[in-house]
Amino acid sequence: MKITRHIHACVEISQGNDRIIIDPGTFGAPDLCGATILVTHNHADHVDPELLKPGMTIYAPRSVAHSIPVECHIVEHGRNFTVGSLSVEVLGSEHAMLTHSMPIAENVGYLINGRVLHPGDTFQPIKDVELALVPVNGPWVKMLDVEGYLKKFPPKRFIGIHDGIVNDRGLAINKKFLTHLGETYGSEYSPLEEGESLEI
Repeated sequence: MKITRHIHACVEISQGNDRIIIDPGTFGAPDLCGATILVTHNHADHVDPELLKPGMTIYAPRSVAHSIPVECHIVEHGRNFTVGSLSVEVLGSEHAMLTHSMPIAENVGYLINGRVLHPGDTFQPIKDVELALVPVNGPWVKMLDVEGYLKKFPPKRFIGIHDGIVNDRGLAINKKFLTHLGETYGSEYSPLEEGESLEI
């Protein structure tokens, strides 16, 4: 499988001719033509309704289905489906808490081929996953949260995502801390920048 980082939380996973793009949001997204689209939740940085066109194959939780202009397959925790040679397991149901005064949004994660985890906006409690896409910045997450996740549920390897609101100075600080945390908790950190890929 080839994993390509795009902006913020948008990630592309491909195997042969099969392509999945997760969370093409308003911060920017690659060409979606021919790809199957997976959406974790209905926040604008994870889904841009203007990018979604009739005829696209889209999987998303119910709250997203009610807010986009095209039909999609509704998913929930425990639902499994396939995209060509790629198997997808749907995990979780809630977004991490943003504030005590705001309701908790619906959020699902996706585990691809049992190997690559995109959690959306939360930390999915799965241990020893081969590659985890780990949110590292945002209103709901701080580096202590990332450390707690890596300590309790260390993936074999991880890529930091959800950093589209951070400037270059902040990204450099992130890289320093994430490298340290990976070394401390025995999880290999792969510092992919936008447009960069790795294969597993």
